[in-house]
Amino acid sequence: MKNNDAERPRRTRDRILDAALDLFNERGPDRVTTAEIALSVGINEGNLYYHFRTKESLVLALFARFEADAMVLVATVDGADEAAAATYAGFLRQWFSLVWNYRFLFRDLVGLVALAPGLVEPVRAISATMRLAVGDIVGRMQKAGLVTIPESERDAVLTNLWIVSTYWAAYLNLQEGVGEFRPQQLDWGLQQVSSLFRPYLSAEARVELEALVENDM
Repeated sequence: MKNNDAERPRRTRDRILDAALDLFNERGPDRVTTAEIALSVGINEGNLYYHFRTKESLVLALFARFEADAMVLVATVDGADEAAAATYAGFLRQWFSLVWNYRFLFRDLVGLVALAPGLVEPVRAISATMRLAVGDIVGRMQKAGLVTIPESERDAVLTNLWIVSTYWAAYLNLQEGVGEFRPQQLDWGLQQVSSLFRPYLSAEARVELEALVENDM
């Protein structure tokens, strides 16, 4: 009984985060109330406030989840076949799936910073970490002969890869007025990243990339 009691708060907390993530992705945090989140979980607002006193704390907790998932994803490259183009195509597919699963964080970033000022530093930190990780991955691809990027172009290519692969949702929302995101938006983002990579890829890697884009369309 004691162990079950100890696990119950964690389970409720996770259910709250799951419900908040679904609602935030669907409508945006500014259009979702804590009452709606509580109703979705099947608890009262007082119980929700026991775990998360503010909407900002919910957003920060979801970002921490995203950050942890991102680190797990980066770790999957270690120990994989570094000479195989499929390793990196798989990483790209999983990264886009991860961004899609937490798309509200990127689609609504400008508004989120106003709602959750505490998000600024974590976003900067994960951006720096992931850009280093992407640089390492591209370095492994170059070593394996899968990609050739001139040194004079490397920094710009890596920066653009990070911007497009992460903030494509924000671009579509702010610049194109896309408010409802569907799988075709995910396909669009993947195609933008593939266009950045394509000029530098070996024939083998280009085949893998084309297969990735085709499979996700």
